[in-house]
Amino acid sequence: MPGWNLGALLYELRRGKLRDTSAQVEGSTSDYLWSDTQLVGYINEAHRRFARRSHVIRDYTTVAVTQITTVDGTLTSPNSSQYTLHPSVVEVITARLSADPVTGIWPTTDIARAGHDGFDNYHQPDTYFFDPNMLTNLPPGKPLAWSTDESVVADSNGSFSVINLRLYPIVSSVYAGMTVYLRVIREPLTDFSLTNLNAYPEIPADHHLDMLDWAAYLALSGADLDVAGADAYKRAADFKASFEMHCIDAKREMMRKFWTPLQWGFGQNGWSWENI
Repeated sequence: MPGWNLGALLYELRRGKLRDTSAQVEGSTSDYLWSDTQLVGYINEAHRRFARRSHVIRDYTTVAVTQITTVDGTLTSPNSSQYTLHPSVVEVITARLSADPVTGIWPTTDIARAGHDGFDNYHQPDTYFFDPNMLTNLPPGKPLAWSTDESVVADSNGSFSVINLRLYPIVSSVYAGMTVYLRVIREPLTDFSLTNLNAYPEIPADHHLDMLDWAAYLALSGADLDVAGADAYKRAADFKASFEMHCIDAKREMMRKFWTPLQWGFGQNGWSWENI
């Protein structure tokens, strides 16, 4: 596998980035400023943060992450079609249903993306008065749209960061059991551990060293100036700025890979643009 494995990253972080070479006894690491456990923790955080900020991990094949099964939303109280996604998911790009259980036909297009207001607060445009009868809600049936702006749920650490995906309208019993195939941006699925120094990052090999700047920032930002050096905080700030620039560059590169040409459209709905 190309790139830098954990052992090489750990060595580069300690020796190259942090210049932590203070062991005085041959074969002993007791005089190092940071333990291997600390540095691996910083590398894990850097790995997650780089993936989250740069969007370089896109997934549509990992079943546990990219597939959900619809359930009969009419059996829940209140009626619901909300699904908690895998904790690694940062953003959902698209969603597509499996074969229609009524017709047996597989769809050729994705279901639409919308939001809470579009689902629950739609009313006829204009009017200087409000008529509750103008509000419309589709009855339970086949999912036609999805959103991720309904709510977030707590992860295993109690942080409210896990995405909740909502299908609209509420799934009826006829359409329960369908698979929704997602394309997502996600974080790494597993953390590094000292028990496996041959593990490689999930982000592309071009960015393995880039992510170490955040690990170096974390290490230096909490360092004792008397031990790490008077310039430790300045070095930490420099590493942070470098990391942020690497994330921006990586995201731009990823966006270029998914670039779609546009064409102008006039007289089709006022003024608009659309993908071709």
